[in-house]
Amino acid sequence: MSTAILGMQWGDEGKGKITHLLAKKAEMVVRFNGGPNAGHTVIDRGVKFGTHQIPAGAFYPGVQCILASGMVIDMSVLRAEYETLTGHLGQSPQMFISENAHLILPYHPMLEELEGSGAHIGTTRRGIGPAYRDKAARVGIRVGDLRHPSKLRDRLNQRIDLLRQTWPKASEITALSADRLAGDLLNIAQPFLESIGDAASVIRTALRQDQRVLFEGAQGALLDLDFGTYPYVTSSSTTFAGLSNATGVTATETIDSIGVVKAYTTRVGEGHFPTELSGKIENRLRERGGEFGVTTGRPRRCGWLDLVALKHAATLNRLTGLAITKLDVLSGMEEIKVCRAYRIGERKIVRFPLGEEELAHCEPIYETLACWKEEIQTARTLDALPSAAHNYVDHISQVLEVPLTMVSVGPAPEETIAIGFDRS
Repeated sequence: MSTAILGMQWGDEGKGKITHLLAKKAEMVVRFNGGPNAGHTVIDRGVKFGTHQIPAGAFYPGVQCILASGMVIDMSVLRAEYETLTGHLGQSPQMFISENAHLILPYHPMLEELEGSGAHIGTTRRGIGPAYRDKAARVGIRVGDLRHPSKLRDRLNQRIDLLRQTWPKASEITALSADRLAGDLLNIAQPFLESIGDAASVIRTALRQDQRVLFEGAQGALLDLDFGTYPYVTSSSTTFAGLSNATGVTATETIDSIGVVKAYTTRVGEGHFPTELSGKIENRLRERGGEFGVTTGRPRRCGWLDLVALKHAATLNRLTGLAITKLDVLSGMEEIKVCRAYRIGERKIVRFPLGEEELAHCEPIYETLACWKEEIQTARTLDALPSAAHNYVDHISQVLEVPLTMVSVGPAPEETIAIGFDRS
């Protein structure tokens, strides 16, 4: 059985924990989009990790980890993460990298700084957008080029010449050397050179053999380039629809789609956020939930759960299951609210606007739900939850019309209510 794990909000939903749990029984884990702008928090054998590019399957011996063609890969970040995990595990992760994936190169973050292209939308400044732009403009450098050093140098020379024409007065651009950059890349990528190839074929073979394949998404549905809150989005497709193009898996394959939803809402960076809070309640959610970015350390903006936005995301992703995270953060709240509709002037809408101009004028219409005072980390079944907590997750499931698969009641792997599958 194949399963996709997808974020349903603006990222940071706790996909790392859910993916880590499900990867234990997988034979292959595929990361299909994004780059080191994503960060998954994983607790493995009591040690906390922030992973950025290597799939969560790397923590389990014998699980093949695929970096698919929808990704943009920073080899320096990948090498550092690979060495950290090798030290932790006592063996190297089993990895395979798509030859079609594009590389993030040192000039990509430079371009973000020179252009100021990430400042107004609050990107991680990791060069993600410029790397995807090079891909679309057909001037990018791909992972497969690392296997052909002379071609790599030629392509780097061509790209650097174009950059110098565009930025003749930028000293950081004029100082670039294709030979030096190629040498650095080949040195950093040395452990991976024998693991580069046709990832789509490897994935299709695993599916034909009925292997348990887990597809790991980055960011969240509301950051999707096409269906998110443009322009405050990422540069790749973060929805189920993007999985096929990013991996070469056909639309006819049977893949379960589990949407990961935080029990409240957070957002990092710029862009409108209808249920955003301020003051005491926001600070409580941030501190109790540890709402600071894995990649940047930036504090996340916090707000009540937005069911209008979630309904939009669930519809996009053909969900077969729902994983709700950080329910424990709401324990002890004086009140809990959820947004069921928006008001724009005199109009009430239940549709999530795709345009930022309309979203900017949306005021949330809340309903208040019963809260609970008890701590819930020891609950391992829904019936063990306080009735108000049980009703809260049931309410989310009913509104989205998606059955519950998991409820996370704490950060540790064992602090999870598994519904309909064996967590062990």
